[in-house]
Amino acid sequence: MKRQMMAALLLVAGMSTLSARTPGQQPEGYPAVGAPGTVKLISAGAAPKTLLRYAVPVGTKERMDMTMSVGMSMEMAGAAMPSMTLPGMKMGADLAVTDVSAAGDITYAINFNGMSVDGNADPAIVAAMQTMADTMKVVKGTVTITNRGVARANNMDFSKVTDSQLGQMMGSMTSTLNNMSMPLPEEEVGVGARWEARLAINANGVTMYQKTEFEVVAVDGKTVTLKTRITQTAPAQAISNPAMPPGAAIQLVDMKGSGLGTALLRLNGLVPTSDGTVDSTMVMAIDMGGVSQQMAVTTSMKMIVAPGK
Repeated sequence: MKRQMMAALLLVAGMSTLSARTPGQQPEGYPAVGAPGTVKLISAGAAPKTLLRYAVPVGTKERMDMTMSVGMSMEMAGAAMPSMTLPGMKMGADLAVTDVSAAGDITYAINFNGMSVDGNADPAIVAAMQTMADTMKVVKGTVTITNRGVARANNMDFSKVTDSQLGQMMGSMTSTLNNMSMPLPEEEVGVGARWEARLAINANGVTMYQKTEFEVVAVDGKTVTLKTRITQTAPAQAISNPAMPPGAAIQLVDMKGSGLGTALLRLNGLVPTSDGTVDSTMVMAIDMGGVSQQMAVTTSMKMIVAPGK
């Protein structure tokens, strides 16, 4: 039982390497995994309206800080387990714009400068996370986005990460930071405008579909204030987890999540100021030596992104 709980804990925290053995069905209206996200205008809002476009000049250098905290509760075979809080994390990266194309595409270099971990947690989890924090410092790459904030290319170099499982898991975590730009609509918009962005995400080998709805609260020169609403879902799929004993199998039965947040975009900068919380429930069937038990894991994740000093 303790081993199963730890496996679920590591799974949700992103501390183990997962791989999907059977792909789930792609919901209608979403792009395929790896394809650019889609953006659809719902309402153009009130006049005056303007085209929202990122314009960040070559040579711009910024630092990004992201803090994350996760609370978790679990239920197995109808019995509730004690709730817990994972150690808080703070990750940082240095960004530098290296090229702006004639079409306005922005390419920037990203260099992760490490991660700090709150030590008031299970020592084994803290140790694993600290190993990842030390390894992050060797990860570098480049990201290209359009002037509407849609990711066009993402090239991260994990060649110096000697642990392949750690490198694969870090690939999922760093994708959160790499895709920090918020997509903007093609059309002119004003206060009250709403649009949605849909994206297919491979999170540690688990295929998840995310819809984010944006609403313009204010436009002031080069800054845009938004409210955000996130909906997440993952179809049933078989996954593997090396934290489980040999012969054990995990089937993701269902996953649903939702969240609210706020964001302040600087159209002449790379790093937004955003604050949001996502609550999700993941239901898994775990087979241990022919004995199957169902586990439900509920998490509340709070994430803050801001320009660093």
